[in-house]
Amino acid sequence: MPLEPMPDLREKRVDLILQQLEELPTLPAVAIRVLEVTRSDGSTADQVVELISSDPALTARILQLVNNAASGVRGEIESVQRAVVLLGFEAVRSAVLAVSVFQTFGAVSVSPGGHFSREEFWKHCVAVASCAELLAEHLKVHGTQARGVEVRIRVAPGDAFICGLLHDLGKVALDAVLPKSFGRVVEACDLLRGNIADIEQTVIGLDHMVVGKRLCEKWNLPAVIRDCVWLHGQDPGALPSSVKNPGLVNLITLADQIVREQHLGYSGNYTFNLPRKVLLEATGLSAEAVKTAAANLLERIEPRAKSLGLDRSSTTELFQQAVAQANKELGRMSGQLESKNRRLTVRAQFFEALSKFQSELRPDVSPQIVLQAIAQTAVNVLGVKVAAAFSLPPDQHYAETLLCDEQGLIFENSLIDLAKSKARPPTPRAGEGPVMSAGDELDWLITMISPRLAGDKRFWVCLEADGHCVGGVVWGADAGEAARLSPQAQELLTIANGWALALRTSQIREEARATAEQLAETNRRLQDAQSEILRSRTMIAVGEMAAGAAHEMNNPLAVISGRSQLLAQQLDDPKFKAAAHLIHEQSHRLSEIITELMDFAKPEAAVIDHAEIAEVIDRALHEAKSNNDPADRKIELTMGDVPLVAVDARQVSAAVTEVIENAIHATDPSTGDIQIHGGYDPYSSRVVVTVTDNGCGMDENTVKRAFDPFFSAKPAGRRRGLGLAKALRWIEASGGLIRLESRPGQGTRTLILLPAVANNGTGAAAVAEDGRKSRVV
Repeated sequence: MPLEPMPDLREKRVDLILQQLEELPTLPAVAIRVLEVTRSDGSTADQVVELISSDPALTARILQLVNNAASGVRGEIESVQRAVVLLGFEAVRSAVLAVSVFQTFGAVSVSPGGHFSREEFWKHCVAVASCAELLAEHLKVHGTQARGVEVRIRVAPGDAFICGLLHDLGKVALDAVLPKSFGRVVEACDLLRGNIADIEQTVIGLDHMVVGKRLCEKWNLPAVIRDCVWLHGQDPGALPSSVKNPGLVNLITLADQIVREQHLGYSGNYTFNLPRKVLLEATGLSAEAVKTAAANLLERIEPRAKSLGLDRSSTTELFQQAVAQANKELGRMSGQLESKNRRLTVRAQFFEALSKFQSELRPDVSPQIVLQAIAQTAVNVLGVKVAAAFSLPPDQHYAETLLCDEQGLIFENSLIDLAKSKARPPTPRAGEGPVMSAGDELDWLITMISPRLAGDKRFWVCLEADGHCVGGVVWGADAGEAARLSPQAQELLTIANGWALALRTSQIREEARATAEQLAETNRRLQDAQSEILRSRTMIAVGEMAAGAAHEMNNPLAVISGRSQLLAQQLDDPKFKAAAHLIHEQSHRLSEIITELMDFAKPEAAVIDHAEIAEVIDRALHEAKSNNDPADRKIELTMGDVPLVAVDARQVSAAVTEVIENAIHATDPSTGDIQIHGGYDPYSSRVVVTVTDNGCGMDENTVKRAFDPFFSAKPAGRRRGLGLAKALRWIEASGGLIRLESRPGQGTRTLILLPAVANNGTGAAAVAEDGRKSRVV
């Protein structure tokens, strides 16, 4: 049986996806410089005006945006100088960043399947930005009230707008680098009606919050924007202590929830995990303030959307070339012998390469970028056509490697599972020079890359840190390579130390960053787990109570039933005889109720077997029609191409019967419309049964309590309120889930998710979709 991928190997596979973010265009140089200047206390308005005016296209869009911003300034703003003076650095900085980011990605969808609409996505983002700005303006004017004490949350309206605009930046980035995979995410999300972040984790391996955070770091955006992009949607009490402005993060979460409730644009998130009360307490806003902001939202959105070009199509522009190279030339030394001059020239080449290597790396780059720079530098200093660089984080069970050619292009990168190949990481060889012959310690790597290398011998340089081999450089050449490079041994050792330092620093930083991201993800999952544990405990307590009550009532009920039947046989008076019969009938009815209670309290154990979901639904539909008069209601069943399910068919059929009966009771006998659909999501390996009706619907409180035992929103004479509670137990006994979506007057959608029979051909997400070859071995 093949070994499962190690958890740390999975993290590296995810990093191969994150690596593709480096191929996205960066922000325009003018925008980056404006952000730097406006954040400096010593900057002047003239500096900002001069920077923006140097880009005519940016100037025109900025003036259009600030004139539509409802800033309260009388008259039209016709110059950048007047905009900066009247509106201030904050408003101008937000306008520059908004225009620059929007132009970088644009509103044109590029997904092959057309599942993700960038125009609808940007409408959602502009709506969240406008809502956040309205809420921040309210805070600025009225302050906040938390537990009866006035509290000032530091949220500038301009910052709120730009954080709201960029809060879902990771989604459009995923659409840009992985259009096919992200298209499948959107398709699955629309079927499952869940949280898009969970589906992204299943299909791709990471969610848009992490991708957005990494993109903010790549663009060197302010920490407050990065925190909103990364942590919006989190419980206010679970935010890390390192967050710069938790009040702004909570404000964006609230604005996103308001906009999603109003269905403005497309976000892909159909769940509302955080109660409104928690967000109001965290931001200090009142329900009336939220209501006012929601009422003014459409009026605020329209001019902003028009300014960003959402009323017409646009194309994505590339803005910035690679980072300028800063090379330090070594001074030529004169008066030396010709041999000494040649020696100094070689040394200058090595140090120039090392200087270029260090200057082109940002302090926060990933190990993948460092490996790429090492391989490119190695090709130059070693004088070879192809070189491989690999990374070996200490105490890990994987290695990452990439190949670079003489043009500096990376044409293959791979992950190697050392545990699977039963290979031991190499150890530094004490006393040997930097250039060593590759022996058995590198067989796990040489066998894979050898056909790409030149010559018939393999050589390598070990990159050492703290007594461990953290990586290396491998190349091919003919015999005598070590002798050829021996005059440059000292220079090779120096540049190898520089490579090792940069690689180990990036490994340590990556480990810390991964730990922080995993903690945030754990906090989110912990919230869901706590809610599920509380519900399970409640169900157990109710079941035990029901079982106890049923047991205690059985004995006296048997006496009542028997004596009333005997009494009816002995009485001659028709009136008294009828009364005795009525007592017997009602005792029999009570006995049925007790039996139902016992079935709920101690249900039969599920007998799991393979079943056709179409047969299960047909049986449930027939049973529901037999128990209820469907009248003139339209009941339509459609089935997609679905696999077998591994469930207790009898219990699941009974659960579906309860759901269909609820739909029949909720709809009008003459105009009712009930749609039943069966679909399949290959990434979660679940079959989804959807029952949708156009009935009276349910309010928020009823939806939350629908699965509670004995709860019913119907008046006296209602059913006993155990139908959905029993259905939930039956579905969960087969490893499934039930979800409800409903609004008063708009009907109800019930989703039943059931485990499909295992299929080895599904569930694998693509790691790379560009021309570069990537693999995991």
